Amino acid sequence: MVKKYLQFIKEAMDDDKVDSSKYAEIKGEIKSMIEKTIENSGGEFASFVDKFAKEPDEVKIEGLINDSDLYDFYLKFRNDIDEMLNDLKFFGSAPSEVNALGLYDYLIKGTQKAIEETVKLLSEEKPTEEPAEEPAKEE
Repeated sequence: MVKKYLQFIKEAMDDDKVDSSKYAEIKGEIKSMIEKTIENSGGEFASFVDKFAKEPDEVKIEGLINDSDLYDFYLKFRNDIDEMLNDLKFFGSAPSEVNALGLYDYLIKGTQKAIEETVKLLSEEKPTEEPAEEPAKEE
């Protein structure tokens, strides 16, 4: 696909930002994993997402705790994750810069970075408000 020059320049100016309209599938999966975590341990979605965005090393999402879970998640969403990491210029950093000792560790660190970015995208979204049920009228 050929891009217009102005579109190319505009995209170049938005370095290190991820387009929030993309990645609907990965956002949906992480959102459901967060909801499952909240269901099992309590809390509310907005506060969990805010806390995760501030302290990603301290807050764990059920199903994304172990390295093997992260690897499986990467395999499932590798196209979205690779595109997101490319948008973030992650691949421009050497493994030593992200504290990775090997290829597997680099992949895990990249997947963690993509998950953190996805949670940030979720925190930026406005929650969809469901209309409150009207009380039944007494006759």
